[in-house]
Amino acid sequence: MIRKVVNNDYNILSKFYREFDDNGIDLFETDPFSRVLVYEKDKDIIGFISYSIAYDRAEINYIYVSDKHRKGGIASALMEFCIDDAIKSGCVNITLEVNCENEVGIKLYKKFGFTQVAVRPRYYHGVDGLLMIRELIK
Repeated sequence: MIRKVVNNDYNILSKFYREFDDNGIDLFETDPFSRVLVYEKDKDIIGFISYSIAYDRAEINYIYVSDKHRKGGIASALMEFCIDDAIKSGCVNITLEVNCENEVGIKLYKKFGFTQVAVRPRYYHGVDGLLMIRELIK
């Protein structure tokens, strides 16, 4: 089940976040544009997506699924929810940045129609970042 985050969820989300990037950024800043959704199964949070929608643009910040629940379609479900939300909100595109070594993430994004538009040299602790986009309105 995908649902909006609630205050009690932040401890587990912070734990997940530290597994892939502990750079001191407040992952869960609250502003009128931020949206955080969790994927819950049997009352356990096993994944989340963080994105923002500002006017006619959407940006995915993070998507994460716990190790033992990967390859079960959860990341795809979260992506579908985000894309549907962006379309319903009138967004013209969705952007994201991904570590060029994150082959699994890149494969997921390509599956959903994202294409690479730029490289950000040494963006992730010395590793290049890829800027990807999916156009929603043609």
